[in-house]
Amino acid sequence: MKQTKINILLPLTILLITSACNRQLDELRPHNVIYEDQQFATPEGFTKAVWGAYAAVSGSAVASSFNYNDMQLFLSEAHGNNIRALDAQVNKNTDAFNYLNSAAKDLSYTYEYWRGSYNITLLLNKILANVKEGETNAVILQAKGEALFLRAYVYFNMVRLYGRPYYQDAAQSPGVMLITTDNNGLGFAPPRATVREVYDQVIKDLQDAIPLMTLPKTNSFAGKYAAYALLSRVYLYMGGTFAQPDATANQKAKQYADSVILNGGYQLLQNADYTAYYNSGSTGNREDIFAVNTDYKNGLISNLYAMPSQINYSGGLYRPSPDLLGLLREDDLRKKFYVKNVTPGNPDDSLACVKYMLGYVSLYSPSPGRYLRLAEIYLNRAEAAVKSGNNGPALADLNRIRSRAGIGDTTGITGQALFDEILKQRRLELAFEGHAGYDYFRNGLPMVRNYASNSSGPMTIAANDPKVLLRIPEDEITGNGNLTQNEQ
Repeated sequence: MKQTKINILLPLTILLITSACNRQLDELRPHNVIYEDQQFATPEGFTKAVWGAYAAVSGSAVASSFNYNDMQLFLSEAHGNNIRALDAQVNKNTDAFNYLNSAAKDLSYTYEYWRGSYNITLLLNKILANVKEGETNAVILQAKGEALFLRAYVYFNMVRLYGRPYYQDAAQSPGVMLITTDNNGLGFAPPRATVREVYDQVIKDLQDAIPLMTLPKTNSFAGKYAAYALLSRVYLYMGGTFAQPDATANQKAKQYADSVILNGGYQLLQNADYTAYYNSGSTGNREDIFAVNTDYKNGLISNLYAMPSQINYSGGLYRPSPDLLGLLREDDLRKKFYVKNVTPGNPDDSLACVKYMLGYVSLYSPSPGRYLRLAEIYLNRAEAAVKSGNNGPALADLNRIRSRAGIGDTTGITGQALFDEILKQRRLELAFEGHAGYDYFRNGLPMVRNYASNSSGPMTIAANDPKVLLRIPEDEITGNGNLTQNEQ
């Protein structure tokens, strides 16, 4: 084979391929020069290449201290109503929170997030291109499966932010560029694929990945049950509204949720284990299915939600909203996830979310991004069931989440009332974990903020409002004449 350097469409700042010394991606070290034939000459080379992709997802796909994983979590939460902004400044955080969705890189995170996403897919496509046809080595096939999972992860997250909810004409609505090959050349300028095409690719990648991932790994890495769990979420997003559900998609959401719940060996943490859930890492507990490990590049997401213990630090400018807190009953164990923590100048907003405060004594926290966990899968199955008219199973799954939270079972509700309660419990259970706005918009519901923030007043954003979508970076539109911009 001719020896060639990996060709890059978009500049990677920190990594192309990285190597790790242990199972949790600790002490990953970037290589300065890597040649394809050397990197992919051994099974270990494939493994190290995939570790590099995990490191990129963990944060290093972008150069800024507010890293890729931080952006994914914050952008997914900023379009909801779980947080209230104490920040009155015009900056990249308030841009997303106030639905300004600027396309300029100096005003928003869209430039870094978009390019970071394609940095990751470039590396993943390079890994996949080097797997030989008919490969039988289990280590190489495992690496291929994990690369496929991570590509699905990136594209699904992107299409949620840049593409309209699936029920809104997915076959015609533009999504994101769908790039699945490597070495595309400097003149490569793909248009946006449709939302349906992106979803189809996500599903295909996950389904192709499942039989390849046969080696035991911790939940910091992709595995077949992580793929089943993500498929459950993807099909739920395709499941339509309560008034106009898609029966096939909801059945698929249930089917994949069953695979996780019945066969995965996961468990809902209970009592003290549950209230201490966010005080430890993900590896070793039985509720996390896939958690983005941040040991390689600690995140700054905690800095947005809480003030660390050092004196005179003005952090924690996005606090739990009064609307969210008002939904929590006094006996709800989930109240434990909000603790007194006062940002200077804002004594009335004294509660902060502790979900990202693990080891938080300065700016950074190693808290994992809990992307897939068992509680969500029960709620996925409940929502899919109620949309299919199966009220009994939906209620049973809902009550598993309610009972675990210490608020007991609810009875005697069906149909719309049951659906509403499932969405309410999704909001309470998954708050600050990146589900907020999506759950409204994919169900055709408005996102309502009935409270003011320092940077904006109350607002209602309809599911078909152009503001639901981030705008594509203006530099990308300028550089690729085939890209179309989202409306504003």
